[in-house]
Amino acid sequence: MDHSACPVCGNPLKLKHRLKFNVYKCNSCGLLHSNAHFEHSFQSDLESDSRDIGLKQLRRKNFDTIIKELLELKGGELSGLEIGCGNGWWLEKCKENNIGCIGIEPEHIYENYHKENKLDVIYGLYPDVSPKKEYGYDLIIFNDVFEHIPDINGLVESLKNDLNDEGILIINLPMSTGFFYKWAVRMHKLGMSNSLTRMWQFNFHSPHMNYFNEDNMKMLVDKHSFSAIEVLKLDTLDFSSIKERIMADKGMNKLKGIFLSSALTLMKPLITSAEPDIKAFFFKKKLKCE
Repeated sequence: MDHSACPVCGNPLKLKHRLKFNVYKCNSCGLLHSNAHFEHSFQSDLESDSRDIGLKQLRRKNFDTIIKELLELKGGELSGLEIGCGNGWWLEKCKENNIGCIGIEPEHIYENYHKENKLDVIYGLYPDVSPKKEYGYDLIIFNDVFEHIPDINGLVESLKNDLNDEGILIINLPMSTGFFYKWAVRMHKLGMSNSLTRMWQFNFHSPHMNYFNEDNMKMLVDKHSFSAIEVLKLDTLDFSSIKERIMADKGMNKLKGIFLSSALTLMKPLITSAEPDIKAFFFKKKLKCE
């Protein structure tokens, strides 16, 4: 991949941070881009059990928010595709709301859970294993996955082909303008880079390739003939499971984890009133007559 040109606007990228992998910034659209790579051995410093405890309640709450908006926009019987379904929590929420949704997942770590809960999952990488639907899908969604994709332009073109003309693309992802990202950058400038490395997930097997803001996210899909119809602000933390979320990193010292979870709990009023770290974007295809 070319790390010298911005994948959103094509302008030059300039080195911003030296971490385990380099982070570059586009001074034109503000995209943050890394030269990280996916670790196909799936080996990393990720403790999946702690991560699941720390995330499940938060994710399910945010999924309720997304589904409420989706049903208001579409209603009726929907056929969907989730790319990178992970543990299957979105697919479970879809079943609860009578939404037909197939998951695509490259890892087999949750395969038993998928089978036990009768979730429809295909294993492999999109679009290689994408199940084709004659008239296209009503919905394609990414839940904290889009930021991990290397070839975002090729991806969006594939999505356009798999959605029907009235279909909705939902991209739920972390933002570079959020409270925690900005805080991690400040710590990095003070010589403490662990938080910024964690934000990019550089010690996990699937690191972030890009960090978007609202404007460059819309700019990317707009050039592929999508238009934004809604942007939702989502919760960043479930304050009842902060400790488990922090301890999902195997390299985290236990005492340090306890200290950080206590500090974040005390900062709850500040965090909840700040710019959100997670947003969900709803897009539709631009028709030729538009």
